[in-house]
Amino acid sequence: MIILKIGGNMINHLPEDFFEYVAEKQDEGEHIIIVHGGGNIISKCGEFVGEPVQKIDGIRVTNPEMMKISDLLLNDVIQEQLGKKLMNHGIETHNLNSYGYSFVKGDYLDHEKYGEVGTISQVDTDWINKMTDNSVGLMSSIVYKNDTDKLNVNADIAASEMASLLNADELVLLTDVCGVKVEDKMLEELTHKQAIELIKEHYIVSGMIPKVKAALDAIDHGVENVTITNNLEEHGTIIID
Repeated sequence: MIILKIGGNMINHLPEDFFEYVAEKQDEGEHIIIVHGGGNIISKCGEFVGEPVQKIDGIRVTNPEMMKISDLLLNDVIQEQLGKKLMNHGIETHNLNSYGYSFVKGDYLDHEKYGEVGTISQVDTDWINKMTDNSVGLMSSIVYKNDTDKLNVNADIAASEMASLLNADELVLLTDVCGVKVEDKMLEELTHKQAIELIKEHYIVSGMIPKVKAALDAIDHGVENVTITNNLEEHGTIIID
């Protein structure tokens, strides 16, 4: 299984080689899940309703109103748009969040600190394998806290936790930069020790922090191939133990 994470601002700028890669892997029989975000669109809507963006260590603080907005945008707007783009390239998909089924459940990350933000604790592996047997699974970072209430998970963290729980062979965190950069130089490889030091010294900052931590967590949980890149044809930064 391959888990691909893409940010919401990338959906309208995906290169042709992205679709070629997905189609090729699907033809080879790989199970593929694309975990998508949508932070830029959510931010704009938040500002419109008087809820400006607040982040702590790269994690978006989410109150109940923004939870509803995030759920609506990610599942009913962004996921639909991504699905259409893949279908236009001949790639069959399943919008996993559209079934109203709690195939992924989560718990609060830190309710007092982040609000309605979660971390994934449980996955219905059999259902996901069935849904991705002949189709690419599209999944937002919204998970169920129980049968009705939902939580917002950072998309990088969601992709990492899905890769770990599903024993994926590969996790690719696609971003708008070529990889992890330190003083404008891309790191071809990044170890756990190096990453922690670079975060501590503020060389890795903002939204790259949860991305790197998510990549390290996947490695720690047995995902063998983890990369951060902006191009599936380039290896970007390879995360190693």
